[in-house]
Amino acid sequence: MTISNPKKYYSRFLQGHEGKLHFAAHSHHFWPDISREGHMEYWDDCAKFSDEKWNKVFGEVIPQTQKHIANILHLKHPEQIVLAPNTHELSTRLLSLFLGKKDLKILTSTNEFHSWRRQFLRLSEVPEIEIKTVSAENFLENRRELIDGIKNELQKNYDLCFLSQVFFDSGLALTDDEILELSNATPKETILVIDGYHGFGAIPTDLSKLEGKIFYLAGGYKYAQAGEGAGFMVVPKGNWRPANTGWFAEYGNLSKPIGAQVGYTQDGMAFMGATQDPSGAYRFNAVWNEFTKDGLTVPAMHEYIKNLQTLFLKNLPTGFPEIHNLRPLFESPLHWHGHFLTFESQTQEMGEAFQEKLKKAGILIDRRGRRLRFGFGLYHNEGDIISLCQKLEKIS
Repeated sequence: MTISNPKKYYSRFLQGHEGKLHFAAHSHHFWPDISREGHMEYWDDCAKFSDEKWNKVFGEVIPQTQKHIANILHLKHPEQIVLAPNTHELSTRLLSLFLGKKDLKILTSTNEFHSWRRQFLRLSEVPEIEIKTVSAENFLENRRELIDGIKNELQKNYDLCFLSQVFFDSGLALTDDEILELSNATPKETILVIDGYHGFGAIPTDLSKLEGKIFYLAGGYKYAQAGEGAGFMVVPKGNWRPANTGWFAEYGNLSKPIGAQVGYTQDGMAFMGATQDPSGAYRFNAVWNEFTKDGLTVPAMHEYIKNLQTLFLKNLPTGFPEIHNLRPLFESPLHWHGHFLTFESQTQEMGEAFQEKLKKAGILIDRRGRRLRFGFGLYHNEGDIISLCQKLEKIS
């Protein structure tokens, strides 16, 4: 489908950023106006039902969120999707499966996002935990180097493998086929976790061939456009008993006598925690109810963004990267890529200085070390791209 005038969904956020070009959609995507109605619906339900609101949350709101996520990812079992305030909470609950293990082995890459990088660094201080990182630095030039490196390591008896679908520091992305190849190479005793932090709601993702084989983490904060508090994890069927557990993992059985053993649901909700703010799920449902009603799909959104990115590259000032000592970390023309384009400066100080120049010109992007990220969203149109390139022409 052809998407026309998507700015209509974002009037409130556009008003809040009037006079600025916000190209940090990958960092904090604008929320559609309808999300406010979802947020207020939660407040109204609290006022109407008080403690009994949980019956609606678990009986209507969460199942609707699960169905939306399942539709986006082409999954048949929405009950295997668990919600949480953020993906880090789900990650630590996943790690708690190994509590007490004396020789935990984790496999990952060098380019994982900050929360996991920090967590892995901390875990590496524990003598009983071994963390192996395979370099993803050359992924742009040689995709097979990373894929084959991970596949070779997977044969060395790891407990868990954690990889990003889209690398946060470049926008370079694994394809569905590459993830399937890695899954097929993963031994039965190894848990494979794919982090969809910058993939979900952005690039078309079909997990139908991977359902029941991998864990998939993502949330509403980025391109799902629901804001904070809507993290989720796709969980393979199994008798999961995470040591880090809360009462939500046994919701529905609370009136039964307390047994000698901790009980869990028999679906993805076994990874639920405790009392949390479900307003993120309300916002998520409001947004995706509207998108579904209007026929907006992730493939259509991705094509729209790809066209904007292509227009951006076509209209960049001549010699832009060379003039500013920047190295593009993407293919041109674009083939398979996340929704932000990254330029790497020679030093962190140079990157910081250039970002400050952009800010003074009314251009908002973000930076990760030496890497400057330009993110594109549905609230941009061709006029915004041309305006951005014209402003870049004036920056020396």
